[in-house]
Amino acid sequence: MECQEILAGARDKAKAKNSLILYFNFILDKKSKYFSLNESALEDLIEQLDNLVFYRDLSYWLTLARINELALLCTENYANNGELGLVGDFLLNPRLILIHVRGQKRPIVKKRHMALTEQFGSVAETVQGVIQWLKTETVLEMKLEALLPDLEHKMEKSGYFSQAYFESLNKRIIKITELTGFLSSGGINDNVDLYQWAKKAGQADRELLESKLCRCNLDRFFELGRQAKDIAQGPSMSPGFPTFNFTKKEESIFTNKGRMI
Repeated sequence: MECQEILAGARDKAKAKNSLILYFNFILDKKSKYFSLNESALEDLIEQLDNLVFYRDLSYWLTLARINELALLCTENYANNGELGLVGDFLLNPRLILIHVRGQKRPIVKKRHMALTEQFGSVAETVQGVIQWLKTETVLEMKLEALLPDLEHKMEKSGYFSQAYFESLNKRIIKITELTGFLSSGGINDNVDLYQWAKKAGQADRELLESKLCRCNLDRFFELGRQAKDIAQGPSMSPGFPTFNFTKKEESIFTNKGRMI
């Protein structure tokens, strides 16, 4: 009797978790207009997912991968529009760095888009003096890395995703960096610069830019969503494991841990 009660409780928890996964993925479907999203909105989605779903099974990681996909699409869209600063925020610029100053109990939050020499410019009369003070009197602690590497590291640690999957993500990031490098070399740093450049550019230059643009599409976003929903809607013989058959294309996304056992 006790065993049956435990199994019934496990089934009820699995059903509740699956309902939350379905609910959240329907929310993500409505968020698929990635060009209206930004870093803050994506951070909110991650927080909502983590607060809703505590059991980290494949359906959770597929859902997080969908948020990662939205983040990548946002970054590609920013790159296509010449917003190099926003691209840098998603790829490189840590979201939170704490500065521990010798003799002070509480750390200071680094201003994200300001150089340390500027933020602490008052501690010495020269830039070299500020640099020397920073070297001897402070220790930096990165608390939150940029959004895309943070999401990738989380997914890598899950053990569910294959190396081929991460290689496909990396190819897109390389495409973004190549585009931003091209734009930067032309003195383009934001959308206004890009608009001004386009007005003066010849046909050959415009075609060259066109060839370097990122090709944004939602195919993988919806593919991942379909798989997450299939898991949540399917019969759950063993909570936490997928209960559907993978196609060859889908198998390339997952390690053995992510496949049906």
